[in-house]
Amino acid sequence: MDKNDAKPRTSEPRHADLFKRFLREIQLWCRTGKEPKTGSQDLNYYLDLQEKRLLQHNLKMETTYTPRADVHSTQEILSWLSLSHLGRFQQSTYFQSEDKTVSYYRDGKKIYSKDEVLTVYQIILDAAAEDRNIGSTTYVCPNCGAISTLNALQEEGCPYCGTKFIMKDLYPKVTNYYCLDQGSSTDKQLDHHKRNVVLCALPLATVLCLINFPKMEYLNLILAILTFVMAVLLSAFVSHLGLSLLALCKLLVTGLRTTPVMCGSAGSKKKLTKRLSKYDPSFSYEYFESKALSFARMILFHDELANCVQYKGSDHTQKFDDIVDIEYRGGMGVTSIQEKGDYLQVSLRLYLTTTLDNGRKIRTKPETIHITMRHNIHFPVDLTFSIRKVQCPGCNGSFDARTTKCCPYCGREFDAGINDWVITEIRR
Repeated sequence: MDKNDAKPRTSEPRHADLFKRFLREIQLWCRTGKEPKTGSQDLNYYLDLQEKRLLQHNLKMETTYTPRADVHSTQEILSWLSLSHLGRFQQSTYFQSEDKTVSYYRDGKKIYSKDEVLTVYQIILDAAAEDRNIGSTTYVCPNCGAISTLNALQEEGCPYCGTKFIMKDLYPKVTNYYCLDQGSSTDKQLDHHKRNVVLCALPLATVLCLINFPKMEYLNLILAILTFVMAVLLSAFVSHLGLSLLALCKLLVTGLRTTPVMCGSAGSKKKLTKRLSKYDPSFSYEYFESKALSFARMILFHDELANCVQYKGSDHTQKFDDIVDIEYRGGMGVTSIQEKGDYLQVSLRLYLTTTLDNGRKIRTKPETIHITMRHNIHFPVDLTFSIRKVQCPGCNGSFDARTTKCCPYCGREFDAGINDWVITEIRR
């Protein structure tokens, strides 16, 4: 266990240490493939899928995060979600400004690198340790993968491998994370601007002096110095003006790129909260947004959608084999919300930046991914649901749904839309 767990810093939010450990573990995962211990089991499954995709492209990705500020929480306790059959679970959103560098290598040679100033967000799910009702909640043993209750894992230990856990080994966990581009920082922009003004002004001043010196009838040292100083000042002004106009053009281009995201996602939170809270009083927009992004990334990296339990669409979906990484652009638009029989169906637009590899070079591209999600309105969303621990409603057999949709005991297809949301359509 991490020593930081013993004495959490009172000056930072409750899960600030967990936030920092997860970022360190993500960087380690890039280098070694070791799954983050602080990540949920479904998040690690998504990372496994991305790792497989990178291997298929003969790529190695390295990511480094350098913090620029302290860890913050949008709200120390964002939402206590009370479910009678699960006890209480806490969902929180944490964020921190970071300098991020991502590099891609093929055959040991760096073929792409990008530096960004980002805000990293993490969705953290925690259990209320004082709530005894959660003891009967099932959990997959982190050591051997067997399914047991939280009480069994803490008190008697796993009945299969004998390993005992304390609550901090099981909860809290990071269930999702994403980065939002905040552009270059003001300090960094100012430093770059000063450097560029100097680099442009000196050559321009030198050219002006070379043009004017031969026109002088006699060379006067003081006059030469004054001429050079005036040339430098004039060149600096012209360079500053030109670079400022260039920066303004870049800002306008950035604004044009973000406008579709802002317009497309305007009012989404209010609309979703108003409609979906009628079916689920504990509905949280942040949780739903995180879930939509998590499932989309999982499906975009999945090579066998016929066996993906979170996908209920047709097998002839579009190909996404060229995607090797996905960044969220902070926007989610709502196309429609409909009730169809026992299911609530929501159509969304996810605004993403995808990293694409065609086998020769890598490029990034803003993309809009259209998805349709559904959930059975007669059942509450299970915040602890994991595809590693599903229970067949036909024979009550438990199995790992990462590789198959069908129960290995009775052959019945499992419908994850009862416990959680599923995606029924995804397209570019």
